[in-house]
Amino acid sequence: MAKQTFFQTERDLKTLTKMLQVGDRVYSVHDIATHMSPWEDRQLYSTHVITGWSRIARQWVVDGSSWTVATLVHQGGVYTEPPAHLRNRATPGPQVAGPLPAGQEFGRDLDHAELARLEGRVAADRVQHRKDGRGLKGHRNKWF
Repeated sequence: MAKQTFFQTERDLKTLTKMLQVGDRVYSVHDIATHMSPWEDRQLYSTHVITGWSRIARQWVVDGSSWTVATLVHQGGVYTEPPAHLRNRATPGPQVAGPLPAGQEFGRDLDHAELARLEGRVAADRVQHRKDGRGLKGHRNKWF
């Protein structure tokens, strides 16, 4: 039988409580709101370090706070090994923007109409920057 790495039920919590020691790491999974960040993964995991024993809750305390292992188990489960199919929450996310290699900026050749449209957008942006900072009479504000 394989070693259990995911703990979700009360019975699993009792087993996990007996297994853990101060300094051990446990991993919890979080659902991410992808409507706010569509480029992000649907689920990420966090790492928690066991820092002590709570005599009041009679559970292991994680990260030196009032959170216990039982809280993490009841919120969706705890892993004793990093989940292989998920990315750590502390690592950088996937790159969604940035410079592309030279010659591959668009992935295809642009036609004349597309180039003219892009040049027009650049020119309109320059005009808008010149208009910024003008007062009601159309004069530039002179602060000095």
